[in-house]
Amino acid sequence: MFKYILLFILPAFVCAQTKFQFVKRVHSFKHPEGVCIINADKIFISDIGKSFKTTDRDSDGVIFQCPINNINTKNKFNKSFKLNAPKGMAFSGSKLFIADIDRIVVADIETGTKTDEIVFADTTVSLNDVFLLDDNTLLVSVINKHELYAITLNSKDLINLSNSSTEGANGLCKYEKKIYICGFSSKERGKGNIYEYDLETNKITTVIKELGHLDGIKLFNNKLLVSDWGADYNHGKIWEIDIKTKKARVICEDEDLKSPSGFDLLDDTILIPCLDSGTILVYKLVTLDNK
Repeated sequence: MFKYILLFILPAFVCAQTKFQFVKRVHSFKHPEGVCIINADKIFISDIGKSFKTTDRDSDGVIFQCPINNINTKNKFNKSFKLNAPKGMAFSGSKLFIADIDRIVVADIETGTKTDEIVFADTTVSLNDVFLLDDNTLLVSVINKHELYAITLNSKDLINLSNSSTEGANGLCKYEKKIYICGFSSKERGKGNIYEYDLETNKITTVIKELGHLDGIKLFNNKLLVSDWGADYNHGKIWEIDIKTKKARVICEDEDLKSPSGFDLLDDTILIPCLDSGTILVYKLVTLDNK
């Protein structure tokens, strides 16, 4: 009798699905590229500046700081130092790590002052996302070189982890002992892939081919959420990827999702920056059981 009860109960867990509920749209940004949530009272939003040029050293890049219930306050964080085209961000304790074209800028979260800088010797690189693996290791994706780097923070050593090309290396996140990497596009300007970097074997493999023009990636309920600019770069969507089965399904399509970039989550709230339209879209994530 017990085994038959299990058969009826199990599908409710297997078929749990995530739904997006629109909350609000926040305008007035120029080109927001990334969101980094410390807590409900401290959110950072990177904005590359006036022009949609992500590699221009024009010193008009901004990191805005705001609370989640008043994103429009837009307090400038980098008042005492300049940024060019800030993208991905990560934090540890009082340190905020910011990818800015060919360097990682380190700033004090509380004081808003620049405390350090890690410069890449190759000034042609276009750094994209950053992910703090541990207290002394920062992972960085290089979108135009199709590479993944590890930075040893105390020595500033740069280690190229790419044993194979990760076309358009973009968003980064971790699940168990693997790092997942979004690929924006292929060499033929086709759809990008999802890559998996194994921390134990130091090998990169392709796990999902030609999914879309992929940008941000985060873990939610043990599944990957991935932002996709869409075929024309103006009809975006959000994918949900089952890590175990490597199957993907679209869970959000919205006409306002124009170039959805490096989003972040706080509990069941997701903030998605739209690089082209200059907006931040806020959604609630609801988990439903299909019984």
